[in-house]
Amino acid sequence: MGRIPSSRLLGGALALAVVTLGSPAVAQDEAADWASTVSGPVVLSGWQSSPAEGNALTQTLLGFQAKYPDIPVDYQPLAGDYPAVMAARFASGDVPDVFYVNADYAQEWIDQGLLLPLDDYIAQAGIDTSTFFPGYADVFRKDGATYGLPKDGNTIGMAYNVDLVSDPPTTMDELVSVAEGLKGAEGLQAPLCLNPGLDRGLAFLYANGGELLSDDGSAPAIDSEASKAAVQWYLDLFANGLGMTASDMGASWCGEALGNGLAAIAFEGGWLDPYMESTFPDVSYAWAEMPVGSSGEPVTISFTVAYAIGADSANKDPGFALLSYLTGVEGMTDWTEGGVALPSRSDVPIPAGKDVLAAGSAYARPGSGFMPGWLDVQAAFQNAVTAEIQNGSFSADPVVEATRTAIETALAG
Repeated sequence: MGRIPSSRLLGGALALAVVTLGSPAVAQDEAADWASTVSGPVVLSGWQSSPAEGNALTQTLLGFQAKYPDIPVDYQPLAGDYPAVMAARFASGDVPDVFYVNADYAQEWIDQGLLLPLDDYIAQAGIDTSTFFPGYADVFRKDGATYGLPKDGNTIGMAYNVDLVSDPPTTMDELVSVAEGLKGAEGLQAPLCLNPGLDRGLAFLYANGGELLSDDGSAPAIDSEASKAAVQWYLDLFANGLGMTASDMGASWCGEALGNGLAAIAFEGGWLDPYMESTFPDVSYAWAEMPVGSSGEPVTISFTVAYAIGADSANKDPGFALLSYLTGVEGMTDWTEGGVALPSRSDVPIPAGKDVLAAGSAYARPGSGFMPGWLDVQAAFQNAVTAEIQNGSFSADPVVEATRTAIETALAG
C-alpha cells in the first residue's frame, strides 16, 4: 500500500486518480444502490494506532470517494485519550458524523443515548447483518436495536516459537505438558507469557467451563464451582512456574517476551504480526488456535471496534452511506487487506497469513464490553490476580470474590 498522502482526505478527481491505480473492484455491496441516492459531506473520526492502520484506512476511504464523489469525506483522527476527547465532543454537541466505538465502552455509550440506532437505515439499505460474526456484532446491540456495525475484529490465538515448540498443543492438558517440558530451558523466564487480566484470562476461563455471568446476563456466575475451578486452573499456571506475566519477565508485553526469547508461547491477536515483523524479524514463530479445555468445545475471545453515528451527528444520511461502505464487502476487503485486522463478516476474504486467527471468529465470544461496567470488572479481576501472584498465595477465592462484587455493582448500576 502507498504512503498516506494526508490526515485529511479530499474528494473529487484526486481520489479517483489514486483509486484507479489500486486493486480490482470486488462484488457490489448490498447498500450501494441506497448510498448512490445520497449526497453531502461526512466527518469521520477515530484513533490511529499505527502508520499501517492509517495507510489502510486512507486507501479504503479513497475507494469510497471514487465510488461516491458526491459524499466528500473529511477524515479527522483524534489524538489523546479517545473516550475523554469524545466525551467533550458529545457534551458540546460537536459530534463527528461517523466515529469509532470500542467494545469496551459501547454499552455505556448506548445507555447514555449517545449513539443513533441504525436499524431503520439498515432496513432501507437492505443490509444483511447475519453475515457479521456474532462475537463481534452482539456487543453493539441492545434490546433488539443495533447501534454500530463492527469494522473488523481480532481473536486471541496461540503464538509459539517454532524452534522451541515443534508440535503445538491442541488441548489445555497438552499445553500444560508442553510447558512442563520447557520449564527451565535456557533463556526462558517461563514457558508461557500470560496476562493477569480478563483480556486473556477470559479465554482460559471459558475453555475450562467457567462463566462470568448467568445465561441471561442478570447475575454473576463467577462464583459457581466450575468458574472457581477454572480460575484456580489459570492461577496454577503461575504457581507451578509454567507462566509469568510480561512485566515479571522484564518485558512490556507478551509480544516482546516472545520476541526476546523470554517465553516460548504467548496468547495474542493479529496485532502481533506487524510488531514481530518490524521488531524481531529473525524470530520464527507460528500460530495455532487456542487449545480446547475441559468444556470440550473450541472457544476464544474476540475484540472489535464499530463504526457508529452519533445521536447528534449533523449528516446522518451521508454518514450511513460511508458506514455501510466501510463495513460492507468492498470496503472491509480493502481495509483488512492492509493486514491490521480480521474481517468481521463471513463473506469477506481472509487476508494472507490470518487463517488461524480468522478460524476463531466463528466460535469466539466477546472479550470485552458485553456487560455494563466492563472496565471495572476487568480491573477487579486483574488487580486480584496480580495480588495473588505477588503474595505467592495463588488462591482463586479472593479473585472470585473481588470479581463477583464488581459484577454485582455493575449490574445494579
